[in-house]
Amino acid sequence: MADQAEFDEKVRDDIWTILSRKYNTVRRGGHPVDTDEHLHERSFWPDMRFHKVETIDGPNGRQIRLTFTPKVEPSATYGYRVDVDKAAAAWSEKVGIRDPHQNPSMFAAELIWYMVAYIGSMKIETCPEDDTGVRWINTGADVFEPLPDAEAHHHH
Repeated sequence: MADQAEFDEKVRDDIWTILSRKYNTVRRGGHPVDTDEHLHERSFWPDMRFHKVETIDGPNGRQIRLTFTPKVEPSATYGYRVDVDKAAAAWSEKVGIRDPHQNPSMFAAELIWYMVAYIGSMKIETCPEDDTGVRWINTGADVFEPLPDAEAHHHH
């Protein structure tokens, strides 16, 4: 990638594409609600409505910020932050053979995977609202760190 801003925007665009497009599936769920899921297009995460993905200059550098609303809490807006430089360094260290600047689409997909795991590992409804009404569930510097309350989810 030519420069940091271009990289950030490419990752942001890839995240939005994954979260907003419709997918076909061959899945045939066992519950009456999703028995015929294979007949319809579906969103990436049907239980969430994603509002936007944006890049901003945060207190520790560039951030990508996502906002979303769970379908079971239609009046709540949650947010997830990514400190791009810190996340890229952590991902490079964990993956080892990939440079996120050379693989921005793969990096974007890994960010989403981690976000989904992060959301599933905590009680997001306990996060306080900021002055804009968004409940930020993380700091942005914690991407690719051990999940919150990971020990409680560890199977011995």
